[in-house]
Amino acid sequence: MPRDSTAGHPENELSELLNIGFPANPDAIGTVADAIDQALIELHVPEQKRLEIGLAVQEALVNAVVHGCDSDSSKEVRCRLQSDRNGRIVITVTDPGPGFSTDLLSDPKRQEDLYADHGRGVYLIRQLMDEVSFVRPGNEIKMWKY
Repeated sequence: MPRDSTAGHPENELSELLNIGFPANPDAIGTVADAIDQALIELHVPEQKRLEIGLAVQEALVNAVVHGCDSDSSKEVRCRLQSDRNGRIVITVTDPGPGFSTDLLSDPKRQEDLYADHGRGVYLIRQLMDEVSFVRPGNEIKMWKY
C-alpha cells in the first residue's frame, strides 16, 4: 500500500529531467504525459512501472487542469520529472489554484461513493505510486516511484 509522506526527500539529490509548463487546457495533457513517458523510456524504466507512472501523471494533470485551474487556459500547470542517483523517480505537478485538503476527500470504496462520477483520482494515484505527498495548500503533488 502506498504511503503518504510529508517528510520529503532532499531536493539537492535530484536531477531534473523535464520541467514543462503548459496552459491549463485538457488537450495539452496528452502531450505532457507523452513527454514524461519518453523520458522514462530513455531512463530504461520497465514498462509496468511506466504504465503506472503514466496513469498517475494523467490523473494528477487532469486534477490540476480541471480542479486547480477550472480549465482556464490563461493559467499554467507545471510538471517536473526528476530522479535521484538510486533511480527513484519523482514527478511534481503544480497548479495556481487555491489547493485542497486531503482530509476532505471522499473514500471511493464506501458504498455511498461507489457510483460517484468523480473522486477516484487521488485514490488511484496513491495506489499506483510508492509515495505521494501534497504540499500545502494542496496545489502541488509529489509522486514517487521506486
